[in-house]
Amino acid sequence: MAILINNRKYDVIVIGAGPSGVSSAVNCAKKGLKVLIVDLNSNTGGQIYRAPPKTYKSISKKLKENEIQKQLSNEIKKFKIETAYNHTVWQVSPGFKVNAFNETSTIQWQSKSLIIATGTYEKIIPFEGWTIPGVIGLAACTIILKAHHFIPSKKIVLAGNGPLLMLVAYYVIQFGGKIDAIVDTSSKIDWIKSSFSLMTNPKNFRDGIKWVFKIFLNRIPVYSNSTIEKAFEVDEGIKLKIRNLKTGKAKNIISETIAIGHGLIPSTDITRLLRAEHIYDEQKGGWIAKVDRFLRSSVRGVYLAGDGAGISGALAASDKGLLASSTLLYDEKIISQKEFDQNTYKILKKLDKYEVFSKAISKLNSTPKKIIENIDNGTVICRCEDITKSEILRAVDQGARDINQIKSWTRLGMGPCQGRTCQYAASKIVAEYLNYEIDNLGYLTGRSPIRPVPLDRVLGDFDYEKITKVEAAPL
Repeated sequence: MAILINNRKYDVIVIGAGPSGVSSAVNCAKKGLKVLIVDLNSNTGGQIYRAPPKTYKSISKKLKENEIQKQLSNEIKKFKIETAYNHTVWQVSPGFKVNAFNETSTIQWQSKSLIIATGTYEKIIPFEGWTIPGVIGLAACTIILKAHHFIPSKKIVLAGNGPLLMLVAYYVIQFGGKIDAIVDTSSKIDWIKSSFSLMTNPKNFRDGIKWVFKIFLNRIPVYSNSTIEKAFEVDEGIKLKIRNLKTGKAKNIISETIAIGHGLIPSTDITRLLRAEHIYDEQKGGWIAKVDRFLRSSVRGVYLAGDGAGISGALAASDKGLLASSTLLYDEKIISQKEFDQNTYKILKKLDKYEVFSKAISKLNSTPKKIIENIDNGTVICRCEDITKSEILRAVDQGARDINQIKSWTRLGMGPCQGRTCQYAASKIVAEYLNYEIDNLGYLTGRSPIRPVPLDRVLGDFDYEKITKVEAAPL
């Protein structure tokens, strides 16, 4: 395929077309800036409001997430913002040059400023058998439910922690599935303690009550303060062992699918690539790019929006996009100090209110020390490179003392996911083993390409006969 290089320049490139990216792009476009919004999906929405495939002419159930996605798409069209959907960003370099590829070619754009709204990806703490067929992520399950409107199987076990467990359970029931069990690392007391903070966000709190009521009416067994210790394939599907973290009691269940997730991790691929300063904040999801109150990063011209700047939830995402774009407009002297203050005052007050809610969610999504200790030495931690816990600890015993040294010793994080799946769990394991603070281990250095690039997009069209042949160099 021919390589397409587009040298068109933009005032702002927004990477990510979720609610924060869309609100950023619209806010800049309103002021007359030339904006490009880029996303690897086929439309706006991001992960939370993911659009159904265009080939779906009609869908049997109308979900509110689908309606919100349409509103986001209409906003982009209304302000005639240029879009590059189905484009995967694989490199961003100073300047700012953004390289991406689609189904046919590679492409490059350039921009004076950059708003990164790439959101999060799911966190899964490994256990024996987590790589077998039929084990999927909770977030992946939401994509199947919201975007494709079907359930992964008729019988399913949901495991992990946080409100996503209840949301997925609600949708599985809505679509006619049977939930064999919900396995929650949090205790019932944890939920009760968090409920007072969750009430600060009435809309989400009401949704949560609706989900729990649905689960109660369907008499779904809920195993609190518990985790999946082991899973293996049997004739009937998947057999899993559930272990109570407090009492140690175990129970076996057979189901068809396990959907598991232990919260979310902010996406830092691009900020690490640009060598922005990062800090570790467990409450905000782990490693995040360091930003000021107005979402400026340490790299001039780079702004963070949405949960990529620290997890605050879907309702805060749009406001974070407005805040980041307003800061950009002020820095570029497009709006005055007075307008900037007026724009940001109300937004900051709302975001401070959302923080109370997000702290409660963070506590429910916290990783119990015991599930890290319970990981067996033979369990695969890096599934791309098939690296086990024992191989990681062997590297530590041989002298590796940070995550990049462990990467060099073992190849952990060198596969297609570039450490997105394994870095958190590996760091937790090593921190416990060495009695370190997790931030002492550092984070994986950003490397290009941040996503695998198909060779046919890069090589272009050529005839072998036309290749310039270079004579062998003398010894």
